[in-house]
Amino acid sequence: MAMLKNLSALTILLAVTIALLPRATFATVGIPDCAKGVTGDCGFGFFKIIVLGDTSAPTDECCRQLVKAGKNCHNQFVESIVLSRKPIKGTISDVYRRSNGTWNNCSATSSVSPLEPAH
Repeated sequence: MAMLKNLSALTILLAVTIALLPRATFATVGIPDCAKGVTGDCGFGFFKIIVLGDTSAPTDECCRQLVKAGKNCHNQFVESIVLSRKPIKGTISDVYRRSNGTWNNCSATSSVSPLEPAH
């Protein structure tokens, strides 16, 4: 019985840690100025997909926000995560693969035209 209580407490602690860690991690990653039009919920959703390997798809609204921010901005965000050495699921190559997949999915389904790259 005591072992079951310890296991339950450990499970609750693990669940709380998992629930809080990604938001704290996202908050400390340098968000590029170009991403200010992406809401916190969408940014956190992209973080979960790209960094933590969440297999859910971003909403249409989040895709619109991402495409409006532009590919360069998306790449800056991903690069800031990689350079921050925050915990990621898999390898850095996996992060870039998920990043490209997310961008390709959003840009193919969004009705918004991406911003032109700054020169």
